[in-house]
Order: sequence, then structure tokens, then C-alpha cells
Amino acid sequence: MWDITRTALHAAVIRNDQEITTKLLEWKPSLIKEVDENGWSPLHCAAHFGYTTIVKQLLHKSPDKSVAYLGIKRGKQTALLIAAKRGHKDIVDLLLSYSPDCCEQVDDNGKNVLHFAMMNKQDYYPGMFLQNDGLRVRGLLNEKDAQGDTPLHLLASYLVDDEEFVKDDRVDKMPLNNENLTPKDIVSRVNDRWLQKVNL
Repeated sequence: MWDITRTALHAAVIRNDQEITTKLLEWKPSLIKEVDENGWSPLHCAAHFGYTTIVKQLLHKSPDKSVAYLGIKRGKQTALLIAAKRGHKDIVDLLLSYSPDCCEQVDDNGKNVLHFAMMNKQDYYPGMFLQNDGLRVRGLLNEKDAQGDTPLHLLASYLVDDEEFVKDDRVDKMPLNNENLTPKDIVSRVNDRWLQKVNL
């Protein structure tokens, strides 16, 4: 069902219509910050669908960097968190280069961009964040969410195979979450559940 609070820019972005997006941005750049009833801006939509060119257009025409900090109503996820969760690496890179501080934004559960990257379940993906100085400097590699889980706990939960991330010296290998579990404990639990599920 179409949300009647969406603007023409939302519609152009959702359709991945670069020409109409350009015209609307030239006419009224402030549309970039307009949100629908769920708090979704055109930038959230572009990040969700993985429309890299549209994201570039929006960031280029944005009157200020605050658009990168807008969180949707449900969960307070920013465009960066949405792009990370959906595995849109190019958009994550664009948003981090546009506004490096937006990496410090967390959702309602305290999850940062690395937590969302781990939840994406792509083996090549988490290690790419090790090259980003801004994420390391801010301590995001070992930051805990509301459940006490670090990105490594989530990597273990989703059985993401990323040797580069796991072996990095800056990543704490033995953090305890709120259930007093380390990432290694979680891997054991997940493997046990999988074995029971397949009756082995």
C-alpha cells in the first residue's frame, strides 16, 4: 500500500528514476529531508534498495549533513544502518565518506554499523570495515549493543566466515554479553541447535 505522506522524491527514488530525482532536487533540495509517516526519507529508500547513483545524487544536493543522521521511527535505523544490513557496501562507503561521524549512530537496541554488517551474513563483508580508520578510532569494533553483544558475537550467531575480522588483533575475542557468553560459546550453541535440527 502506498504511503500518502511520501513525496514525489520518494516516488522517484523508489522507482530508481535518476532523471526525475535530479529535476526534483534542482527544484526543491529540501525534499531530501522530508520523511513519510514511518520516518523514511528518500535517502533511507535509496539505501534500502541499493541505488548507489541515487544515493550520490541525494548526498550531493543535500543542504547539510543532517540527512545522514535521520532515523526511521521503528528502530531508529539510519540510512547507513539500513545499507549495512542489506549488504550495500558501496552505499556504506559513500555514507561514511560523506559523514564519517554517522557511524556512531545506533538503533534502539544499541546496534552500530558493524552489528548490522554481521547480520547481513556475507562472509566477505565484515572484514572490509577493518580498513576504515574512523570505525577503529571510535571503538566500534568491540562496542556492545543492548544485549551486550559485540559485532563478533553477531558474527558467531550468524556463522559468518570472516577470518580477517576474527583474527584481527584489535577485535576482542573474549567479551561477555549479558548472558555471560563469549562469541565462542555462541558458535557452540548455534552448532548444537543445527545438529539437533538435522537430527545428527
